[in-house]
Amino acid sequence: MGSPINNRALFPCQEPPVALSTWQASVRTAASFVVLMSGENSAEPVQLREGVLSWYYYVTMPMPASTFTIAVGCWQEVKQQSFTAATQTNIEFSLPSSQADFRWCGEICGHVEYPCRFQNPATRLQAVIPYRVFAPCCLVERCEERLLRLIPQCLSAAYTTLGTHPFSRLDVLIVPSNFSSLGMASPHIIFLSQSVLPGGSHLCGTRLCHEIAHAWFGLAIGARDWTEEWISEGFATFLEDLFWARAQQQLSHDEAKGQQELKALLRWRRLKDEVQNSEEELQVLRPKKESTGELSGSGASVVKHGLKAEKIFMQVHYLKGYFLLRSLARTIGEASYLASLRKFVHKFHGQLVLSQDFLCMLLEDIPEQKESGLTVESIFQNWLDTSGIPKPLLEEGEPWRECQLVRQVSGEVTKWIQTNQRIRKSGKKKRKQDEVVFQKLLPDQLVLLLESLLEEKTLCPRILQCLEKTYQLREQDAEVRHRWCELVVKHKYVPGYGDVEKFLREDQAMGVYLYGELMVNEDVKQQQLAHKCFAAAREHMDASSAKVVAEMLF
Repeated sequence: MGSPINNRALFPCQEPPVALSTWQASVRTAASFVVLMSGENSAEPVQLREGVLSWYYYVTMPMPASTFTIAVGCWQEVKQQSFTAATQTNIEFSLPSSQADFRWCGEICGHVEYPCRFQNPATRLQAVIPYRVFAPCCLVERCEERLLRLIPQCLSAAYTTLGTHPFSRLDVLIVPSNFSSLGMASPHIIFLSQSVLPGGSHLCGTRLCHEIAHAWFGLAIGARDWTEEWISEGFATFLEDLFWARAQQQLSHDEAKGQQELKALLRWRRLKDEVQNSEEELQVLRPKKESTGELSGSGASVVKHGLKAEKIFMQVHYLKGYFLLRSLARTIGEASYLASLRKFVHKFHGQLVLSQDFLCMLLEDIPEQKESGLTVESIFQNWLDTSGIPKPLLEEGEPWRECQLVRQVSGEVTKWIQTNQRIRKSGKKKRKQDEVVFQKLLPDQLVLLLESLLEEKTLCPRILQCLEKTYQLREQDAEVRHRWCELVVKHKYVPGYGDVEKFLREDQAMGVYLYGELMVNEDVKQQQLAHKCFAAAREHMDASSAKVVAEMLF
């Protein structure tokens, strides 16, 4: 995929986001290859001569060069089974929440001229845009079972929330284990890591919703200054929860709220951890402050901290951005807030924005909030221009503590700790009458359970064995298995070392910091495991990942 920095290593281009352009491309390949690109057409290959095909893609919407994406490989299209195709056409969807939102449809768009979907009555009613899925042969069956069913549900949920899809089609490509993240959105194409497929549909669905959200925030509306990543990632993280709640269809309002509060707690824990373990200057969402968006005399723009390899593994712009938007939604009320989001999309699609463009428009709609001290300046000061945990977030307390799903996990954690203490006291004697019944937990509840148990100083091997068996941890999604691997490493649980090795090999997008944990324990076996896994993966590893891991190991 294109890059904000050094994209000109891929093709000659101007890199600042303000240098918008269209493009067209012809790609010649051997006949065994499939070429996918961020073009608006679904290219059909043309045979040039025996064994050689040509693929042609183009776009009519001017965009920054960094949104250009190309993927070439021996993939297979995952075709709809007749059952799936039938259900896809009958997907139930509702129009964006407020019919009043359509008052903007007649307005002239604010972007440069191109064939805009927001001006087309037919595309404004398209809840599910045409989509295709590509994967290596070995993963086709898994994609048929899971991904094909989820895509129309997630697209429809996104449409119900935000309205018109900014792009006319979508390809989803399952990328190999050495891809550096769980997903990457570009115009008309999403890369999804193979790591999202194992386990239930939860990780696959939430990640898909996150990447679909980028069609609006990050692509159709881009940051004018690359340092304001939160405009893309904060919005996608916030919207991911709303899309996924609607995509699950049978979910009640209370169930959806419970899931969102549980997710908020997990993100809160991650934010606290990241703030404690990262450089302060990398925690600021608007690092250039009042000079954000300004160009130098030569027209160049500087991406502050853009060359720091560890920055791409940080989640602070996702998390603080998410908590800012969540805080605003709670202050304003969700219905009014979503109406403002749709208004923002109508006003600014096809354009580049700064933080104040969104905040000014939002606060204009709710003048009564100015009296309570909510201003653009106060948001800059409290949320965007400072490191650490934002002050309003600390003052909010922890509303998720009252969530039923969270309380249920607390009860299970207590059971495990008590069982661990009992086993340690009784030694190896087994007592049948002491068997404890543990409740079934959702994937995010399992993540919270394992994170809570990670805070325990000692867990005996029998407890770890029982944990794995009770929740079938090896069969869970990558988020759950990552926490399991952390427990294995912390407690030097040798029967679980195979799980760690498998994770570092097959889930490289998530395993980087496990290397650090293997080294920190100063255990010879663990350090040998880290070196063995890195030696096997290094040649094909993402360059930034390899650099960060090498610093941990050597």
